[in-house]
Amino acid sequence: MTRTPGKTVLVTGGTGLLGKGLEETMPSGWRVVSLHQRAYKVTGSKATHLILDIRDKRAVDRLFARRRFDAVVHAAGIASVDYVENHYAESLESNIVGTLNVTSAARRADTHLIYVSTNAVFDGKKAPYRETDPVHPINQYGRLKVECERLVQETLQRWTIVRPILMYGWNHAVTRPNPATWIYEKLLKGETVSMVTDVHENPLYNISCGHALWAAIAKRPSGIFHLAGRDEVDRYQFALAVAAAFGLDAALVKPVTSKAFPGIAPRPKNTTFVTTRMARELGVRPMGVREGLEAMKAAMAARA
Repeated sequence: MTRTPGKTVLVTGGTGLLGKGLEETMPSGWRVVSLHQRAYKVTGSKATHLILDIRDKRAVDRLFARRRFDAVVHAAGIASVDYVENHYAESLESNIVGTLNVTSAARRADTHLIYVSTNAVFDGKKAPYRETDPVHPINQYGRLKVECERLVQETLQRWTIVRPILMYGWNHAVTRPNPATWIYEKLLKGETVSMVTDVHENPLYNISCGHALWAAIAKRPSGIFHLAGRDEVDRYQFALAVAAAFGLDAALVKPVTSKAFPGIAPRPKNTTFVTTRMARELGVRPMGVREGLEAMKAAMAARA
């Protein structure tokens, strides 16, 4: 088994926005090993990238046999709500089988695992939600994540579950856009965007998420943590905030209701989180939307 100076965190699905937030907030003395399934090159990354399909149990076991990890952040799995709704069998394999393989390896290695879940475990009828509130998903993606949460809790002794909500920030170029970057690119091109007024969240800047995850890695708390920002907004309000932050034309943002998108999977109407535990136990202050978007803008200027 390979041991190198410093401490190492394994991040599955590490090319996503959450993995980018972890990289950008990485403390001194730590390193990140990021797993991804597709053979693409990730440029400008602070992590070491490995291509590995977590559905392959032998490959996962070989990785844990070769290297020792001080923590595992398990974020891999198909995460598109609409894709899961229409490709359930594939999504079941990606999420359930993949999670079982990673948790089994972490258990045998006695490694603390942080499982990345979602606000989609709730039905959106009794917001704001605390960690102790009962789950009741209304789409297939939420149902899968509930099962993964149960798997983690019932098979591991050393675990933390985090539920980020509507993350935004600068992502790696190889990954899909997030709500902020998608809106930004559309408005920058002068294109109209239709945004719903009946879906509410408190959006989470991925850098805040990174700080929360590193706190969880260091403190190893047990239980569930809701990770979110301070402000409750609907998607239309969020788009207006993006336009304002980057000096783009807010008139291109058109308010609609969810009825304008009949072909997509059902979304819970309000899954805003109570963030008391995040602030108290992880020491991360919930960030407002305007503050987070201004930080995004500053980061863009710093890269220019």
